[in-house]
Amino acid sequence: MNKSNMAKTYSGIALIAIALIAYGCRSSVLDDPVAIIRFNVQQRSHVKLTIENSYNSVVATLVDEVRDAGSYSVVFGADSLFEGVYFYTVECKGVDSAYYSKSTSQFLVIKI
Repeated sequence: MNKSNMAKTYSGIALIAIALIAYGCRSSVLDDPVAIIRFNVQQRSHVKLTIENSYNSVVATLVDEVRDAGSYSVVFGADSLFEGVYFYTVECKGVDSAYYSKSTSQFLVIKI
């Protein structure tokens, strides 16, 4: 497969090596099936970042710790996942206040 060609076609169906469809999430479809998940923390919070499958089961916990306010990114290796729809959730609970934030986005894993 030519590295400039990110999809193959079988019987008229285009298959993308690893397609991560989510705001704040980028993938490396050419070499390694990894995603870079970016998120912001508004204030010092306990942050939990989880990956869930379509059956609502947690398949990975990437972050589970207190973080200061700022922008962060986490690299997630998707090579152990089966094809399908997955969700990542970033949950922030303020350490010094009643601040709470939770955001969920979806992504799709397709392997060829």
